[in-house]
Amino acid sequence: MIARWLGINFFTILTILLWSFYKGYDTNLILLGKVLAQAAFILFLLNLNMYFVFLLIRKSKLRKVKITLAKISKKMMKYHVSIGVTASFLVIIHASLMIAAHLQELWSIKTSSGFFTLLLLAVLLFSGVLRRRKSTGMRRRFHYKTAFVFWGFVLLHVFV
Repeated sequence: MIARWLGINFFTILTILLWSFYKGYDTNLILLGKVLAQAAFILFLLNLNMYFVFLLIRKSKLRKVKITLAKISKKMMKYHVSIGVTASFLVIIHASLMIAAHLQELWSIKTSSGFFTLLLLAVLLFSGVLRRRKSTGMRRRFHYKTAFVFWGFVLLHVFV
């Protein structure tokens, strides 16, 4: 199960990189924006994997696997917030560069999906702040559901 999930992660990253290479770029500014977005994508994917690590801990029947995954998740959770903030910062720089590069195309589908995804990122970060202040079951579910909706819109934005 873990190997399958790692394979899906690798395939997703490879697909994003190949799609970006296929689409090309007009200027170095756009290339820089794409590279920053890809780095943010990988960081968000790393944070999203926390959900699946916890899911495997709950679903696994082997005690040794649970202990190993719990140790991994304990180390990963120390960096969850800093990874999310770094990725968010990269997304903001990406958005700024792309707006500067595409001033005449601000109402295209790609740009509009990017604006909406940026809005969802703000909601995701807000839900993370709420969860960090007081962790309740409802706030935890809201945070991870928001993360999955955000992730879906990121994929939509990438492939539009």
